[in-house]
This record gives sequence, structure tokens and C-alpha cells, in this order.
Amino acid sequence: ADPSTYEMMQKVKTLQKRLISKTEEAVEKDLAIQEKEKLYLEMRNLLDKQPSSEVVEEVGKQQNNLKEKTKQMKAMAAELNMYHAQLSDYKEEIERVTKELQDTKRRYFEQRHREQLLKDTSRPDKQQSQQVR
Repeated sequence: ADPSTYEMMQKVKTLQKRLISKTEEAVEKDLAIQEKEKLYLEMRNLLDKQPSSEVVEEVGKQQNNLKEKTKQMKAMAAELNMYHAQLSDYKEEIERVTKELQDTKRRYFEQRHREQLLKDTSRPDKQQSQQVR
């Protein structure tokens, strides 16, 4: 065997080993790239599902609107409670005045009845005295 042939064979073996090694590296890098692309697509899908800035802004406006309406509703509820309390006071006042009116009417009619009785009892005396003449 010729030494140059042997050297050539050794060089071919060395080059084949380097080729295999570089091919394995390339396959590993290709797998890493595929994994990164997969991760990128997952992240992209996640981002696509996120609301846009317009939606976020609109949600913020709606939340502020809701807070304002809630504040107004609480104020109206307090006002309504105040009106219920006033209504209750007015009903009590009406009840008291109605009772007072009934008592006054009752006393008035009792007084008229007593006066009528007095008239009626005094009348026969006058009639008798007129009949005697």
C-alpha cells in the first residue's frame, strides 16, 4: 500500500467523521429551530387571543361607566330611603290628625246631642205652661 493512498484513506475517514459530526449538529440545530418555531407559533396564537388595545380601552371606559352608575344608584337608593322615611312620617301625621278630627267630631256631636236633650227637656215645660192658659 502506497503511503499516499494510506494518508488519503485516513483523510477520507477523518472527513467522513467530520461530515457525520456536522450532519448530527445540523440535525440537532434543525430540531432546535423546529422547537423554537413551534414555541413562536404558540406564543403568536396566545398573543392573537389577547384583546386589542381598542378592546382594552373600551373595557376601561365601560368599567368607569359602571363605577359612575353604581355611585349614582347608591345615591338614588339613599334618596329613596329618605323618601320612605318621610312617607312614614307623613302617614303617622295623617293618622294622628285623622284621629284628632274624629275625636273633635265625636265631642261636637256629643255636645250637640246634650244641647238637643236640654232643649227637648225644657220644651214640654213650656208647652205645659202654654196649655194651662
